[in-house]
Amino acid sequence: MNLIVSSVVSRLRPYFDGLLREEGETGALYIYDEELGDRASCCTTGEAACFYLLDWKLHQGDGKDIARKLAEDVRRRQLPQGAFGQPYYVKKGEAGTVDIAEIGAVANSLYHLYKGTGSEAARSSLVQSAQYLLTQVAEENPGAVYKNPNATGHDVLNGDIYAAHTFGRAYQVTGEEQYRSKAEEIVSHVADRFGKHSPGWWPYTELWDGKVGMGNSVAYQGTIIAFAHTVVPLLPPPLQDRWNRVAREAVDTMLQAMEEGPNDFNEAPWWCRDWNNAWEIWLSFSRCPEIEGASNYVMSRLRETEEAVIKEGAACFRPKVTSDDPERTPVTTTFRKAATFAGILSYLVLDQAEDINAESSERK
Repeated sequence: MNLIVSSVVSRLRPYFDGLLREEGETGALYIYDEELGDRASCCTTGEAACFYLLDWKLHQGDGKDIARKLAEDVRRRQLPQGAFGQPYYVKKGEAGTVDIAEIGAVANSLYHLYKGTGSEAARSSLVQSAQYLLTQVAEENPGAVYKNPNATGHDVLNGDIYAAHTFGRAYQVTGEEQYRSKAEEIVSHVADRFGKHSPGWWPYTELWDGKVGMGNSVAYQGTIIAFAHTVVPLLPPPLQDRWNRVAREAVDTMLQAMEEGPNDFNEAPWWCRDWNNAWEIWLSFSRCPEIEGASNYVMSRLRETEEAVIKEGAACFRPKVTSDDPERTPVTTTFRKAATFAGILSYLVLDQAEDINAESSERK
């Protein structure tokens, strides 16, 4: 795997390099998303920064310095309350929307950037985002967190885990128990909801009375497994064991569903049916290497991606869904897709290294 990862990173780096810009007056570094026509979002900038950190760990060079500077850009542009604006498909001239996915998807980057470069900007940004999420804990259930301030009528379970993941990483850089205990409460709540409606499944959303809001989802089930993984070592042993059993059953269910292909039962959110490019599924399977089908999928998609990057470069991430609304920004962009992959590739490698180090310490 390491040789393929190194190959992919080397071939993608020139694309990201070509989007780097410096502010004329300050020399501050940022990324310009050409299709967006503006600076890249904080979330995608953070993911790209983690990719540069991975590049440095694999190849040395200036990746570490670039990663640190991009972390500073994320912190500078973070919203005052601690959230990150989401600039895609918003009316031109209006502020970006705020969503828990923008926080949870970049929290791991900020954690690794702090650990790998000593960036205080990354640490501060992570802690500020965790502080914001504490203000979004659901009134209806303290084990749930609102997806965004305008979506409080239901429980988005993968959003809960994004919050738990952020709280766990914030605990690891601060030692503040409030973050760890809230992460534990959320994981316990999400574990309780597993299989309540369909064996082996979480629905995408539940209403606060426990009924299904929107049904099963391979992609969002993958997000839950992928991002809960880093929280598990922080949990009490009984909850660790319980979660690990749930995760294995969830992954088995996903693998069976993927043999059928997407349909209304296994992927109710219609926008998530391009499973090959839902990299959260890939990351979730990497969390369960003992399951043969999962580990085979991880290697197969990595090889396919290497071949695509060799053939097309970053163009292989060009969005299949486009927007023709001239009054709105794009639904997504090539950079956003590439940065999502680059960030998740970084998480796979850096989290695995952390797991190995933790296991070695336990043996000592």
